[in-house]
Order: sequence, then structure tokens, then C-alpha cells
Amino acid sequence: MKEIDLDRSRGLSAKETRTFEARRSRLYGQFGQSATNATDALVDHFGAPGLLLTEGLRVRTPFSYLEKPISEEDVSDRTAPKRAFRPPATMILSSKGAALRMYLTALAYAQLRNRPGRRAVLDIPLTTFSREWGWSDLVATSAVQTGIGKSSSAIRDKKARTLATALDTLEEAKLVHLPGTPGKRGRYEGFSLLDESGWQRGGDPLPYVVPQKNEDYFTLPVGFITQGWLHVLEDSEIVLLLAIACRRGTLAAIGEDPDILPGEVAIPADVRLRRYGIHRDPFSAARKTLEWFGLLKVREIDRHGDGRAQDSATKLHRISLLPEGFESPALQSVRETIDHQLGF
Repeated sequence: MKEIDLDRSRGLSAKETRTFEARRSRLYGQFGQSATNATDALVDHFGAPGLLLTEGLRVRTPFSYLEKPISEEDVSDRTAPKRAFRPPATMILSSKGAALRMYLTALAYAQLRNRPGRRAVLDIPLTTFSREWGWSDLVATSAVQTGIGKSSSAIRDKKARTLATALDTLEEAKLVHLPGTPGKRGRYEGFSLLDESGWQRGGDPLPYVVPQKNEDYFTLPVGFITQGWLHVLEDSEIVLLLAIACRRGTLAAIGEDPDILPGEVAIPADVRLRRYGIHRDPFSAARKTLEWFGLLKVREIDRHGDGRAQDSATKLHRISLLPEGFESPALQSVRETIDHQLGF
């Protein structure tokens, strides 16, 4: 287990403390166990030597980055861009829902079961009460057993409702196709995975095909899936990881500043808002926690004495992914980091 080295110079605010306490309770409760089970189910039951386990998770660029930026009239660093204008990754994020995690899980499943260039076949049911595997086994939720007798609500029923809500969100973003009629039984069974571009593409949505080498995609480290980081990170943290891995529109990509080391990116505010659809506040919070978890390295540039960044187009934090951080078991790493920060 890596040694935890936290920056206490600016400490936790009262709001951050409450957020960490709630997160700690969730990770030590049913959700934490569900995250462990979901990771084991995907890797142990469906995993096999192949693309995902050798290279990492391939994600096409349009999932995180807009080729056509959001209009300047529709963005402000005081408020997040409207969901309808954002790229799919930030369009479907939620503090409580499972849409983002379910879509990335589906990409992982597709890349475990299919070779590049092959159309994905999602050949498992949403949920099942038999020994058969279903999506409810692969996506972590906080569902718990409640009530007794006829009033008892089974965990799998609750999971099914969570996944149904997630699929409704994904359908709206044109990331999945649901074959069933709204309101009818079986609507969510046999859903099809669609291309990461989602709503951005005019005309009929494209079916999802595992990316080939010559396509425009980026990768997340293998451990993002195999060590369970997908399940224990917040959506805001996941979309920041996607943006850092994507590397599009950054100073490193366009060469505006020589003080950028190999592997580092620096994302201008305009790009962060109008291309990635990420508001300043969740960006700052996610950057801080991901650094604590050992997944990001942040090199701060010319800060004021009170911690505020200086105003300049090029005086941006230099951020890089730490692939070795993803090799640690996610649940244990996050629990220990939060415990340490809260003084447990």
C-alpha cells in the first residue's frame, strides 16, 4: 500500500469535511461491498487476456471533448454549462446516479469480449434471480435489503431500478438504444451500446464498435477497471481523469508554453468549460482529491501566498496521470486516504 502524503497547508473546509464524512460512511457500508463485488465479477468472471487487460480502457475522444465548443454566450465560470450543450461524459454525470459508471462498465465489458473493429454484443440480462450474471452484478450501488415478509424489497430489485434510471439517462444522451416500449415490462433488457459521440452526431446514432488503432481515442490505465477505481470515484473525479487522459485542447497539445514536462497537461479555463463542459468548482475539488488518492500529480505554477492561482493564460497547474496509482486497490486506498484526512 502506498504511503499517504497529504497537503494539509490549506486543510479541509467545513463543507469538504461533511462531504468526506458522508463518503466515508458510504464506502464502509453496502456501497463499498458492492464496489468490491462488481470489480471481482467483471475481472474474474468475464476477464481474459485481451485489449482491455493489456492496454487499458479505450475511450473515443468525442465522449469527453467537443470538437465544436459551447458558445461563449452559454458558459460562465459561475455556473456549469447546460447539460444539453456538454459532451456526453459531463452530460450524464450525477452525484447520486450510475449512468456514467454504467456506460464505462459497458465499454469495459465490450472490450473484454470483443476484438477491435467488432460491434459489441451485450449478452447478459439487466438483473437475474438465478445463478446467471447480469448488469446488476457489474455496477456498484448502495442498495440494501429493507422490510420483512411481503414488504421486503430485494437488493436486486433496487439495483434494477437504479440501472433502469441510468439507462434512461444514457438513452437521452444517445449512448444506448433501448428496444422496449416506455412503461412496458422488459423495456431495458437487451439494450444496445452506441458510439461515444452520443448526441453530437446528426442522423441515426452509430452502434458501438471497439476502437481500432487508427481511430481517435485515448486510454485509461488498466487498473481503473481491474482495481475498482471506476466504482469508488465520484463522477466529477472520473470526468477529470477522462479530460487529463484525453489531452485535447491543452497547452501541451498546442505548444503555447515551454514549461510543460513530458506527460503533463495544462487545461485553459475556456477549454475546460467550452470543450469538456467542466465547471471550475468540481474541477478544483476533483483535482485535489485525485492528487490525494495518488492518481494525479499536480505541479502548481506561481500561486499567491493565500493559495490562489495567478491570473494568466499560461500560469496553469501542470497535471499528469500517475499510472502506478491505479495499481493499488481502489476501495482500500480511498478509505485510508479519507480516514487519514479526517483524523481517524
